[in-house]
Amino acid sequence: MATNMREIVISTSKETKVSAEELNLLRREAFGQWIEAGIDNAAKRGTAEGLANYIKDKTVFLAHDAATGELLAMRTLTLYPNKGKAGESNLSVSPKAKRQGIATRLFAAETEWLLKAGYRYVTCTTGIPATWSVRWHLKNGYLIVGYSRSERNNYASYVFRKQIATDVWHHPTDLLWTRPIAPVTAKMRYAVSYIATCICKTREGRLNRIGRLAKKIMRR
Repeated sequence: MATNMREIVISTSKETKVSAEELNLLRREAFGQWIEAGIDNAAKRGTAEGLANYIKDKTVFLAHDAATGELLAMRTLTLYPNKGKAGESNLSVSPKAKRQGIATRLFAAETEWLLKAGYRYVTCTTGIPATWSVRWHLKNGYLIVGYSRSERNNYASYVFRKQIATDVWHHPTDLLWTRPIAPVTAKMRYAVSYIATCICKTREGRLNRIGRLAKKIMRR
């Protein structure tokens, strides 16, 4: 690890109060690269009020500069205690803090917190055209396990999963997510997800006739 790496303090939003306006500004700045690349993202249309409502029932991890107190990054998690799962729905890093290992250190602190709380794995999505984000997730141990299209955006997304629990006997399915089995499991999950999405959704992410019929059947 680089010796000149910026010193940061990591906490949750419950421990460190940050205004919705400050969080929304960080989100907009962080997704500037998406906007410049022509990738539509809800961050550029979002409001502080909307973000506040979105995160009120979620766990938010924050990274501040230890010297100045400046907000550098946030990561939003939705927790599913019954499944031992945490769903990551937002990772925002200030452009001024890029390539300083902030996201990686934020993930490490988050992982430690999740393991102590009994969670076993983390899932998230990222747009396929955002190649820099895809590379970061793969570099940090995530596996591509799914494919999705949403009419809210103009791009398709990869679904990622990372196993964080080391005790494979904690839950029977954990064995499928340990090496050397994990890559095979991930490829099979991705293939099923890709086929199902192509059959049930249009290129714009809307359900087609087959998708609407499948949704009705699953609701019964």
